[in-house]
Amino acid sequence: MVPLEKLELATLDIPDNNPQAQARIAELTRPGGVELQPAEKYEAQDRSGFVIVTVDREQMVTNVRIRPHWNDNLSPEAFPGALYSTYLTAVQRSLAVEAKRGPVSPPSAPRPATAPEDLTGLSPEEWLARMKSRLDTLDGEREAVVRRAQQTPRPVDQEFRSPLGYLTLRMRAGGPVAITADPHVLRNPSETVLSNEILQLFVQAGLGIAAQERPRPARPREGGEADDDYFSAVNVFDDRD
Repeated sequence: MVPLEKLELATLDIPDNNPQAQARIAELTRPGGVELQPAEKYEAQDRSGFVIVTVDREQMVTNVRIRPHWNDNLSPEAFPGALYSTYLTAVQRSLAVEAKRGPVSPPSAPRPATAPEDLTGLSPEEWLARMKSRLDTLDGEREAVVRRAQQTPRPVDQEFRSPLGYLTLRMRAGGPVAITADPHVLRNPSETVLSNEILQLFVQAGLGIAAQERPRPARPREGGEADDDYFSAVNVFDDRD
C-alpha cells in the first residue's frame, strides 16, 4: 500500500490572494449551499449524479456507488473520466473540509533570519571579490540542482487493474493520473458488480479500504449538486499527462 502521506494529493494549497480559487473552495465545502463540517466520510458525485464516490478523512476510498441505469445518462466512453474526476473531487473535498480541524501538531518555530553580511568599509577590490564569491557559490548550487534533475530517472507509470479487468488505474510517482476502460466491456456488468470493481481497483492501488476492513458505510445521499465543476477550477492536482 502506498503511504498516503507521500502522495502529492495529500496537501491542499489555497492561495490567499486568488479570489477565484477561494470562491471555488467555498463551493467545494458548501455543496448545495450547506456548510460541511469535519466528518468521518466525504462524498462527491459526477455531473450526471449516477457516479458517487465516498472517501474518509484520510482520503481513502471507502465506498463507490454506481446508480442503476447510469448508461442511460452517461456514455461508457465518458464513464472512466467521470469516475476519475469524481474521485479527485471527493479527495479534494475531504482535504478542504479537514483543513478546518487545524494542524495536528503545533507548527515549528520559524528559523531566525540570518543577518546580512556587512560590506561597509571594504575597498572596491574587496567588495568585488566578495560579490564574485557569492555569485560563484550560487552558480555552483544551480549547476548541482540541474545535474541532480538530469540524473533523476523519469517516473515509471504503474497500472492496476480491477479484479475482473473492467477498469485500469494508472499511477505515476505514487499518485493517480488516469482511469481507463474499454467502453464495450463497460456495457456488460451490473451496477453492483461495477461498483465493487471500482472499489477493489482503488484498494489494489493503495487508495481505498476494502469493505471487510471497516464498518458498513452509510447509504450515500440521493441527488444533490454535481461536483465536476468544483474540481475543474481548483489546482490541487497537477496534470501529469
